[in-house]
Amino acid sequence: MKIIISFLQKASDVLAHCSAVLGQNDNDWFTNRTGHLSFRPEVIRNGQGQFTARIACRTGCSSRDWKVQGFGTCGQWRSARQAMKAARIMARDLALYRYRFSDGAKNVA
Repeated sequence: MKIIISFLQKASDVLAHCSAVLGQNDNDWFTNRTGHLSFRPEVIRNGQGQFTARIACRTGCSSRDWKVQGFGTCGQWRSARQAMKAARIMARDLALYRYRFSDGAKNVA
């Protein structure tokens, strides 16, 4: 019985780590200077053993008026880690440079 419990605890730790690596947390939003536009990296596994790096876009100032939509993709990668790295770089660059002073009033997609 102790072996099963130990195995389940280790499996839980591994899954928690994988979730953190893949960025499934809500704190992964990169917000621009105005605070009205945010971008989040996402990784999706396709059926061919590759991972697609995607960017989600959120407009609005608070949870009452947030609108989330897909923004675009950053390519396909062999590992989830590589895809997440590329998506994080793209989301950060969109928030810090491309849409730095945008208020999100216009459709950015």
